Order: sequence, then C-alpha cells, then structure tokens
Amino acid sequence: VREYVRKHGVEQFIHIWKKNKDREDLDFLWGDEVEGFLCQLTDKEGKKAIKLSLRGSEVLEKLKEAEKEETAKAEEKDGCGTCPPSVIFHPEYGCFMIETTPSAPYGGFVRDLRCVEANMRLRRAKVKEHLKAGEVYSTMTTYPLMGVDQFTLPPHQPNGPVAKSEYVPDELINPHPRFATLTANIRTRRGSKKCSGELQRRKRNGTPVLLHEGRLMELDRPLESEFAVVIGAGVRTDTSYTAAAVCA
Repeated sequence: VREYVRKHGVEQFIHIWKKNKDREDLDFLWGDEVEGFLCQLTDKEGKKAIKLSLRGSEVLEKLKEAEKEETAKAEEKDGCGTCPPSVIFHPEYGCFMIETTPSAPYGGFVRDLRCVEANMRLRRAKVKEHLKAGEVYSTMTTYPLMGVDQFTLPPHQPNGPVAKSEYVPDELINPHPRFATLTANIRTRRGSKKCSGELQRRKRNGTPVLLHEGRLMELDRPLESEFAVVIGAGVRTDTSYTAAAVCA
C-alpha cells in the first residue's frame, strides 16, 4: 500500500503540474487559519484551576448548524476586493480544539488586509456564543499543563488502547474515526515507543537525576534550572543543554 500511494501520488502531482503550468494572470487569493483550544476555569472552595475542556466537537457541531443557517440567508460574494462575509469552522486532531478560517479567500488588494482582523474577531465572537460559564477559547500555541495530573474536563486516564500514551488519554483525540486511525497507524509504523522520559524534580547527592523506565540516571553535569524538558535524546533547560540517553 505504501508503494502504491507513493507512486500514484507522484503521478498525480505530475498530472496536475502539466495541466496548470501554463496558467497566467490568475487572481491572487490568500487566506489564514487560526487554531484554538477550549479551557474551563474552575474555582472550588477558593482553589482556582484551569483544565482542557473536551467539548470541542460539541461546540463545533453547534457552530456548523449556525453556519448552515447563515449560508442559506447570505449570498457568498466572489472576486477580489471583497471581505469574506462569514467564517468556516473545521475539526482538528484534539477534541478540545477548533480551527477557524474565513469563508472565502481574501483578494490581492490592500483593502483586503483590513478584513483580516475583523474576520478573526468575528470567529472568536461566534465561538464564544456557544461556550459555557467559565469556558474560554484560547489561541495559545499549546496548553502548558498538557499531561500534568488530571488536566482534562471531564477527567480521563492515560494509557488508552489507541495512543498508548503515558501522559494523555485517548479521549483527547477527536471522535471522528480518521483521527484515531491516524494515531494507530503512526504507532504501527514506528513499531514501538521511541522515546520515553520523565524528569524528577529532586536531586540525588546534589546532582539532578532523570527517571527513565524506572531507572534513575545521573546527568553528566548539574542543570542550571530547576525545570527541564525531555526533547529528543536530551534534556534542555532554558540556560543549558545536557545530553542524556533517554531513548528506548
């Protein structure tokens, strides 16, 4: 199957190239996409917390319904120099995520640049219409507490049959079958878990240690920061990089 996909992918690319290589004077069209995730702010007995809200698919369905109603009422405008009249919402890998784009591409005029911020504001406003009390739609690049304790709402346990992750549950994956299939295929192609490591926030005889598959490993020199992140085959801090064999 892999060779079939590779061969026919190249053939299709060549076919499309030959078909379009002589096209000229086309309108310059462009667009953008913004990915965000849902968080739930909680405050129980004075203890504030923030967790990933796994309602992305639910909110997306509501947005899709509202989108159909708007499309039926408004006429889509084609051509350059017109602002997209609405927005489109797309599913993403995580069921806490929502991707947004303009409903039509921008044109090649300077005035089109003025449409971008307004359209982004419209997208956020539409998402907020379907959020519960305490929910927020964040466009940060990543959720900082991913994999830390019970970080989802509702809570779920890691080590599911699909992702087989030690840190995140399968329930984070979008319920559409293609996303679970994608994850399973990646696992199958790799054959095994390539990297696994966890930094202990303590020292042994004054030297930071790395916990890897149940074994404590001393690093070759002290870290200059209390916090470190396992990256590839090493441990990186904000001020130094210390090599360590953390790959299985």
